[in-house]
Amino acid sequence: MPVTDSRLGPGTLKLGPTATSVDFSSQASAVRLTPSVNSEDGTPTLEVPEPAPLATIAWALNVDAIQDFDDPTGFVNYLMDNALAEQPFEWVPATATGPTYTGTVQLVPIEVGGDVAVQVVTSVELPLIGAPTRVDPASSAARSARAKAAA
Repeated sequence: MPVTDSRLGPGTLKLGPTATSVDFSSQASAVRLTPSVNSEDGTPTLEVPEPAPLATIAWALNVDAIQDFDDPTGFVNYLMDNALAEQPFEWVPATATGPTYTGTVQLVPIEVGGDVAVQVVTSVELPLIGAPTRVDPASSAARSARAKAAA
């Protein structure tokens, strides 16, 4: 199988309901969907003396962003003004070829400030409510073609 070298960009990162979503792509220098797997031993029973571990997965949307605290409607102030709100997100890592990831995140403030006289980039971890949804371009194109054929 040949190597696939997936790279981010150009892409988009939008927060908020679809009709009023805000595109923060120009501030994002890195974006990651990060799983966290929590596992504990299952409880042995007479029927199942060696149960499989009980595992759960929690997701987070991690964003490294260029500070824009001078912009009243920028990323830094958006997160601060909407702290703890649950909002939809849409992340397209590479608009030309990549999948689209969507879901709901809980907004938390990002660190403000940093070193003097340099471009400041800070990180924030936005917890997901549930799991992200992925739509691959090929599968959405195939769905569209099937829908047109059925109509």
